[in-house]
Amino acid sequence: MAPHTAWAQAQSPASDENAAPESAPPNEAAALAEPAPSDEAAAPPDPAHADEAAAPSKPVGETVEAVDPVAVAPPPPATEAAPEVAAPLAKSETTAPLPFEVSGAPGKGLTLKVGDTFSLNLKSRIQLRYQLHIPQAEDGAARQLDQLVTVGTLRLYFSGNIFTPALTYMIQLALAARDYRDQAISPVYDAYLDYAVHRDLHVRAGQYFVPFDRLRTVREFALQMTDRPRPVAEFTLDRDVGITSYSESFLGDHSPLAWRVGVFGGGGNNLTTSKKPGALVVGRVELRPFGAMDDDQEGDLERRVTPGLAIGTGFAANYNTNRLRSTTGATFQGGTTDYRHAAADLVFKWRGWALQAEYLRKQASADTIISTDAEGDPLVEYTRSGQGWVVQTSYTFDPPFELVARVSRMYAFAGTDPTLVTEVEDYGQELGAGLNYYLNGHRMKVQTDWIARMPYNFNMQAADQVVRAQLDVTF
Repeated sequence: MAPHTAWAQAQSPASDENAAPESAPPNEAAALAEPAPSDEAAAPPDPAHADEAAAPSKPVGETVEAVDPVAVAPPPPATEAAPEVAAPLAKSETTAPLPFEVSGAPGKGLTLKVGDTFSLNLKSRIQLRYQLHIPQAEDGAARQLDQLVTVGTLRLYFSGNIFTPALTYMIQLALAARDYRDQAISPVYDAYLDYAVHRDLHVRAGQYFVPFDRLRTVREFALQMTDRPRPVAEFTLDRDVGITSYSESFLGDHSPLAWRVGVFGGGGNNLTTSKKPGALVVGRVELRPFGAMDDDQEGDLERRVTPGLAIGTGFAANYNTNRLRSTTGATFQGGTTDYRHAAADLVFKWRGWALQAEYLRKQASADTIISTDAEGDPLVEYTRSGQGWVVQTSYTFDPPFELVARVSRMYAFAGTDPTLVTEVEDYGQELGAGLNYYLNGHRMKVQTDWIARMPYNFNMQAADQVVRAQLDVTF
C-alpha cells in the first residue's frame, strides 16, 4: 500500500552511493581512507601484498604489526543490506486488523460492531404523504374538499447490544409534526433494554408498545394501509413505561407457544406530570401451530409456501389512569378511573394471501368523573367505553403488487362519553381499499388507499372519505 511504502522509504537509509557508515573500527577507517595521489598508489594493489598495502604507514625503524584481514574487510555489498531496509515494510503488512466491523444495507441502516461486546445500528425512515379529504356533505350542499401534502413521519433508530449479545437496546425518535400527539413535547417513542436470560425468559424494561394485541404492535413501517383501523386507535393500548417478561418459544426451540406479562405506569409515554399511584397490568398468550411466522408485519410479501397462523389473546387492567383512552388522549382534571381491556386476534398467511382479524373491548369502572373546577363549579368528565372489530385481507402478486381491503366497526356502551356515542353513530363503520407496490419489501414502498367512515347502514352519501398516496422509505 502507498502509505506503508512511503513510510518505509522515509525510514530507510540513503543509498550506498551517498551514505557513510555510521561508525568504523580504526583499522577499517584507515583501509577506507583515500590513498595519496601517486602512480604506484593508482595501480591496483598486488594480491600478494594486500596486507601490506592495507597497513598504515609507520615511521622508519618501527615494526609493522600484522593486521587482521577480517578487520579490514570492505563493507558488505548494498544488495546484502536490502533485507534490513525492507524490514519496516514487512512489519506494517502484518499489522493486526481493526477491532471493529462496519456493514450496511438498504433498509437495514449502518451497523458498527466491536466483537460481541458492542454494536450500534443507525437507521432512519421518512414518509412523504399526499392526502385528499372528502368530508360529509351537509344539508345537500356540495362537499368541500381539502388537501394536505406533508412529511407523514420522520424516524431515527439506534439499536444494538452492549457487553453481550444477550443484552440489547433500542431508541426510536419521531421528529415529524404529525408524530407529536396529545400535546407531546418529547420525540422519544421507544427507549428500552432487553435481556435474554434464557430461551424461556426475556426481560424488557423502558418505554415501548404495551404487548396487548397484534394490530397495534405491528410496527408502523410494516403497515399495508396509511392508517391503522379506527377501533385500534380507540380501544387498544399504546406505548408506556414499564417492565415485561416474555418468551417467543416457551419450553422448546420450536415451540408454538409464546407469552408476555408486564407491569407499566399506566399513563402512556413521555409523561411530565404525576398522578395518583396506579399501574397497568397486562398479559398475553400467542399460539403459532404451524411454526414461527412474521405476524408482526402485515401482508404475505414472501408468498409463503407453507401456511402460517398466529392466534393471540390479551387482557389488561389499568388502575387509576388519568388518560381519556386509558394510555392516550386528554388528561382528566378531576380524578382517575380504572379501565379493563380484552383482545383476541388472528393472523393467517399463505401463498401471497393474508388475513388478519381482531376484536377489542374497553370498559371503564365509572362512566363519569365528578369534581369541581377552580371556581368551585361542578365539573363532569366522561370516560370512554366500547368495543369493536377489524377484518383486513390482502393478496400479493409477483412482481410485488398488493391489493388490500378492510372493514371495521365500533360500538359505544350505554352511558359512556356522549362524544364517543356521536362518533360511533356518524363514523362507526369503516371501509377501506388499497394498492401497494414494494420496491424493497416494507422498507421501501409506494402506497395508495381510500378509507371511508360512515354510519352503520353503509350510507356513502354520509361518509367521510380520505384518499392518500405516500412513499415510505427506511434506509
